[in-house]
Amino acid sequence: MVVNGRPLKRAKSRIAASPFDLVPTPKPIDLDAIAELRDARRPSDLINPRGGSIDLNLINLNPRGVLDLDAVAAEGDVGRPFRESVRAFLSKYGRMMPLPSILTSPAAPSSHHLLTWRTLIRTSGSEVELSVVDEDVVRSRSVYCDQCRVVGWSGHPVCAKRYHFIIRNENRALPSCRGTSCVHCGASMSASESRCSTCKCGVLAMVGGEVEEQGLQLHDPSHLLHAVVHSNGYGHLLRVNGRQGGSRLLTGREIMSFWDRLCKCLHVRKVTVMDISKKHGMEYRLLHTVTSGHPWYGEWGYQFGAGSYGVTAESYHAAVEKLACVPLSIFFNQGRTPRTILQDIISFYKCLSERELTTIRDLFSCITNLLHESNGQRKMSKMFKVDAAQQSLNCNWTKDDVEHAQTAMVKVLRAVGGSKWVGWRTLKGALSKAVGSPLLLDHCLRGLGGKTTVDGFVVAARCNSETNSIEYRLEAANQRTLVECTALCRPSVEHLIRDLRFLYNTLLNPSTMEPYKPHIKDANSIAAMKILDCKQFVKCYNEPNSNPLPSNPFILHIWCVVELSDHPKDYTLPPPELLVISTSATISDLKLHATRAFQESYPIFQDFVAEHIVTNTNTSESALVKHVVNPNDVVRVVGRRVGVESTNLGQYKMERGLENWIVDCSCGARDDDGERMLACDRCGVWQHTRCSGIKDSDEVPATFVCRKCVKKQKVSTIGARCKEELDAFASVNRKVVGRMNECT
Repeated sequence: MVVNGRPLKRAKSRIAASPFDLVPTPKPIDLDAIAELRDARRPSDLINPRGGSIDLNLINLNPRGVLDLDAVAAEGDVGRPFRESVRAFLSKYGRMMPLPSILTSPAAPSSHHLLTWRTLIRTSGSEVELSVVDEDVVRSRSVYCDQCRVVGWSGHPVCAKRYHFIIRNENRALPSCRGTSCVHCGASMSASESRCSTCKCGVLAMVGGEVEEQGLQLHDPSHLLHAVVHSNGYGHLLRVNGRQGGSRLLTGREIMSFWDRLCKCLHVRKVTVMDISKKHGMEYRLLHTVTSGHPWYGEWGYQFGAGSYGVTAESYHAAVEKLACVPLSIFFNQGRTPRTILQDIISFYKCLSERELTTIRDLFSCITNLLHESNGQRKMSKMFKVDAAQQSLNCNWTKDDVEHAQTAMVKVLRAVGGSKWVGWRTLKGALSKAVGSPLLLDHCLRGLGGKTTVDGFVVAARCNSETNSIEYRLEAANQRTLVECTALCRPSVEHLIRDLRFLYNTLLNPSTMEPYKPHIKDANSIAAMKILDCKQFVKCYNEPNSNPLPSNPFILHIWCVVELSDHPKDYTLPPPELLVISTSATISDLKLHATRAFQESYPIFQDFVAEHIVTNTNTSESALVKHVVNPNDVVRVVGRRVGVESTNLGQYKMERGLENWIVDCSCGARDDDGERMLACDRCGVWQHTRCSGIKDSDEVPATFVCRKCVKKQKVSTIGARCKEELDAFASVNRKVVGRMNECT
């Protein structure tokens, strides 16, 4: 029995960053020259293969200073693929950090497969430092991608590079108290200095004997932003931390908006995100999906990507609508039973809302809007704006009707007298016969707070968190009470969070959902579980036949699919690659571009050579591409790997690795979805522990046999018994027939 041992994913919270000093320099960096320095081991090896030496001062400085993504987008775009866009971006705006394999001692940990670039970017009115870590996958300890493995991209070939985009948390303790020294002259300098005052070198100081970049952790959970994009343009958003994580400059929404614009700027193709975030102790993907119809990441276009436990896109969307559209009326049709806390809370927010609350979605939207307004995150929602001057214009009653009802309410409060508070339901019940219309009473009660009388009193209103009710009383009018009473009555943040948690556990959480009606409760519980089982969401930025590429009369955009002429049986085609060629390019040029594109993207295509293009007609090598292929079309190129056996693709064949697992679970899952699985000790087929009756909190048994194997064992046992019985019956029958023959 085998259990997959991938570590548990960390939950996401939200946090921003502070700018670091950058010194501008007028000369850009040649990335191709820098890439050839990965094997260098000492400063004397820093020789530019194109002739001349490379100045470290020029390598490590940003040639443009602060970068504005909006300005970059305004410069014009020819629709280049990600592999070209990211190199051009780093060469134009990046500042390369020292090469650890060159500048550190031989005893220092080796990270020669990492190159780090930094640039200062302005977003949302703030300046943040973006670190881009160029990871050479062939030299990395982690060749395969766990994220690709669980979102349906496990069949993609291993990419040559991974680019990590990181905004670090400025609140993380910096090693400024430790001794620092210049990497060139060894002079002492502060960790905050970006240039040595002795030799004027612009590289970072060494901290504690190692370059500061050596301490950059790709798995640090405190990063404000951490995303990784493969060289083929497919990426994963790993972490977004906003205010709740300690950010002082950027909110989670601002970080997401920045990341979305950066993806468009760099022509990223697809990005996935695993939403396991929590808020106030609640699963935020369930709460936000029920409230808004999509997860929090859906506000930036992320949609259903892959569901766990066999959940499909159709069943996911059906579950969302089913749970969100549960009517609130079913919680009140319970006969003459005492009022419950759930009924009191629902009635309380129905009183607060100017709009009618009919479904669970309406109820949670009301509370979350109130919570956002209390935190000052958005302006007062129209749902809660109550203007006394417009009340009579927005309803079916005249101004005299409203005035008559509110005068009667004041009389009741005057009759109660003293400092006693009168609840909403009590006041409404006392005037139900005099006024008649319950809707008119609710409408007038919402605007009763702050109403003044001719004898110098004002109606005060408050939210009682203990009784979940709005209460009123008359107080002597003065400047302070007028200001307080005129303000809209709103529950406190603590009150809102308490009610939100209670409603979440009662109406949404499948493990604690209240059994209001058994058949409805069971169906809603299943729907909630389906929403919770969907964590992987994806956004498509640039794919064939998805988003139109910018038109240019001098450029052709061609999507190219490569097929090996003698590929093995289990070979999977890599995703199409975008080629940007001139309108004067020939078929021969197209093959060269295709060869170069796939060689740059995947290690298994390092020896690939394109041989011919699959077209409907015989085409010569000198034919112009624009006469054979339409713009934005997908062409198929057939080629082979020179000097190697094509049937042996090696360890870089697929992102899933060299494992050849089989998933066949009772829930319908046929591939790894990131959930806990175990393999049968007899057939070796993988399935979910939850589907096998093993709770997530329980330990995995030492031996495990799946239900199919158990069933086969029972059938074989029954079959063996039946055979023994038939043999015994046949033996007895032969004996009987023999005796009868003897008698005759």
